[in-house]
Amino acid sequence: MSLRTALSALPDDRETSTAVREVVTFFQRHVHTPLPPERVVRATGLPPIRTEPVLKALAEGGVLHCDGDPCHSGCRYDPDRVLALEVDRFMRATDSTSARLQSGVDRYRDRFGHS
Repeated sequence: MSLRTALSALPDDRETSTAVREVVTFFQRHVHTPLPPERVVRATGLPPIRTEPVLKALAEGGVLHCDGDPCHSGCRYDPDRVLALEVDRFMRATDSTSARLQSGVDRYRDRFGHS
């Protein structure tokens, strides 16, 4: 199981991608700590309708370890070396995509004088 497996179970849209990134970032900061879904919702600022499918996909993909349904019980992130590398690569790729998008917006604004 892997992050790739988890991501393939989710829709490929910007909102879901943002939710995955926020949830994974939160769990990376709390390695080995069981976190209830309510805390994930509060910490990410995303509604449960966005976090619940992400938690389920990450649990089914083996990224998160949950005792029961991830939407009702706590999950924890206990990565092995391979999973940690895959997650780090995913996070770097998302950071570079966001940076390129922002760079393009900035160039457009500079060129056409829009603020």
